[in-house]
Amino acid sequence: MYVFGIFVIMIAIGALIGAVTNHFAIKMLFRPYKAHYIFGKRVPFTPGLIPKRRDELARQMGQMVVNHLLTTEGIKKRLASDGVKTEALQLGERLLAHFSKSPSTLEETLEKIGIANPAQQADQFVNKWTDEKLSALLSTYENEPLKELIPIEAQEKLKEKIPMVSGYILKRAVSYFESDEGKNRLGHMIDDFLKERGMLGSMVQMFLGNSSLIDRVQPEIIKFLKNGETARLLTDLLENEWDKLKEFTFKEADEKWNLKTLIMNVKEKLMIRFSLEPFFARSTGSYVSMIEQNIKERLPEIFDRLLEEAGRRLDDILKRLQLEDIVKEQVDNFPVERLEEMVLSISKREFKMITYLGGLLGGIIGAVQALFVILI
Repeated sequence: MYVFGIFVIMIAIGALIGAVTNHFAIKMLFRPYKAHYIFGKRVPFTPGLIPKRRDELARQMGQMVVNHLLTTEGIKKRLASDGVKTEALQLGERLLAHFSKSPSTLEETLEKIGIANPAQQADQFVNKWTDEKLSALLSTYENEPLKELIPIEAQEKLKEKIPMVSGYILKRAVSYFESDEGKNRLGHMIDDFLKERGMLGSMVQMFLGNSSLIDRVQPEIIKFLKNGETARLLTDLLENEWDKLKEFTFKEADEKWNLKTLIMNVKEKLMIRFSLEPFFARSTGSYVSMIEQNIKERLPEIFDRLLEEAGRRLDDILKRLQLEDIVKEQVDNFPVERLEEMVLSISKREFKMITYLGGLLGGIIGAVQALFVILI
């Protein structure tokens, strides 16, 4: 009875020690979460193994993800698979169908993605861009003669139109002097002319009479304006002036007629006339519908190129993403309590078995010790 009691006690003590030791060993993987100090000295085995090695664990996990899990070869292989291409095509077709039916205007669609007042911004951009380009262009060619700036075809066309301009001017002049307004104006001009001649003018006006003088002068002026020689004279004058004008540099012409301001004003009028606002007022669906069929036919080619380009740039993309640092940062910020909870929830049964195994081994050791004690 005495020997049996020794066996039982030694086995129970050994099993208890083994089970408790393994239980605490498992707990010490995570606990304590923080280091404890007594009289300024850190208590041994604090914090637990995983909290203590968290930085190294995070670094190793980052390297494992980059070097063994999310490798460029694996991702490239996945991108090149038929499954990814099929899913990409289906996604593209769904997006096309969705946007082709969208009732939202292009402006509303752009505002949804954070671009405020796109029509106004587009007009401002085009206006600023044209201002800069025109200013640079005018500054570059300000010392060039106009004949070098105006295309030859345009110069020839303008010269061909000079006789037509002359005829139009003379025709309008005849119509004016034949009208009552023109006749009255001619009368005032004759009066002013005679007044400037003093006594002689008064004598002429007294003998001829104002009305008689106008009636005589008006037909002569109209006759002069309708004369073919007058048309040729005016045409020659305009052609001479046009030849002189072509020799002016742009800077000289600008100083005389303020051409830069004129060009800028014309540009402003055109910008108002051709504002981009109507373009943004149309629905997004109307624009997508215009190119939907063409894009749908080219989707396989487009996605092949996109996936191929993504594969070529994958190394650079992964380096820029710095996945290793991201994983390390996430592990560093992950609560140890949550990590312990996850591990225990997954391996609770296995940890219990380890505890029981410790108890079994402890019990065996206790039995062996009891046997030695009895034999001795």
